[in-house]
Amino acid sequence: MSLVRAKAGFTLIEMMAVMLIVAMVASLVIASTPGSGRAGLKAVTMQAAALLRREREGAILTGGDRRVTLDGARRVLIGESGDEVAIPQDVTVDMLGTDAGSVPIVFFHADGASSGAAFRFSREMAAYEIRVNWYSGGVSVKAP
Repeated sequence: MSLVRAKAGFTLIEMMAVMLIVAMVASLVIASTPGSGRAGLKAVTMQAAALLRREREGAILTGGDRRVTLDGARRVLIGESGDEVAIPQDVTVDMLGTDAGSVPIVFFHADGASSGAAFRFSREMAAYEIRVNWYSGGVSVKAP
């Protein structure tokens, strides 16, 4: 009698290996897709709030005025101490504050008070607001 020839096809192990490779490639594509997402938006907002708080504390400790500017061309918030917070390209920033020339500025005074300001960081349907109280200089973050 002749030997029975095994049918050609894929084994379960081969199928699992292919599915694993496809899943790994998909996760790499998702991870490398540009954009900040909701977590990235919140992180940028918290970094900006921390910069504002540091500048307020610096004004109180040094006894002199400090300011935070928004460089729209570079998309960077810059503190007088030299600290910077980069704003991703997919994040929109709306600001209400003092205007010295063409650069929006938040001033912090030696007594802790400020010129007051409101920042809104948004991306698609997500948004966070930073409010700087003009009287106390306190910085608060909230999701509208």
